[in-house]
Amino acid sequence: MLIYLINKLISMKRIILMLIIGSCCTLTYVFPQKQPKSSEISYLKNQIGIQFNPYIDEQFFDFQIMNTVSTIRYGYRITKNITTGLEFSCSFPINIASVQNFQCFNYFSYKLGLFARYSILSERRFQIFAEASPYFSHYWREWTSSLDHSAYRVNKIGFYAAPGISLYSRNKKISLDLYYKFSSLTFKNGKKSVFSYKVNFNF
Repeated sequence: MLIYLINKLISMKRIILMLIIGSCCTLTYVFPQKQPKSSEISYLKNQIGIQFNPYIDEQFFDFQIMNTVSTIRYGYRITKNITTGLEFSCSFPINIASVQNFQCFNYFSYKLGLFARYSILSERRFQIFAEASPYFSHYWREWTSSLDHSAYRVNKIGFYAAPGISLYSRNKKISLDLYYKFSSLTFKNGKKSVFSYKVNFNF
């Protein structure tokens, strides 16, 4: 009799255990894990931006010398609103007409710095942002129409801030930045503010 009761109890425990396991599976199926909303879907975190444009001045319209500004940057989106990264930009002349000594001097300048950006409306194809960057600036110049061919060099530390807008393609893999920079150092236009743009590839 005692053995019969023990066997019966073991059988009941097995049945109860199977019911508990079955109930858990059923609840997991009925109440699945919460699915992320579309706004929570992972965003494209990496960005490569490029810029190449001539500085339009009187020499540009003479079709002799084209002064250029070019930039490349890498950005990493820490959150959907904050992006940070590294930027390199440079400026140099291109002699279009192959006229020697037309500009009287050759030059090359570059800037290397970090940047940080905060964007709003980050889920949309039209975004507004503010950006800031400390940078190192190097300028080199050599006269070509003078007996003195000694080079001139200067190194400085600068800072710029820029409000702007970003326009994204439908899949957000390509974007265009339009912004206005305010800097502690002068730009190629001889002023401390300038309109700028970049085309970005996001991945």
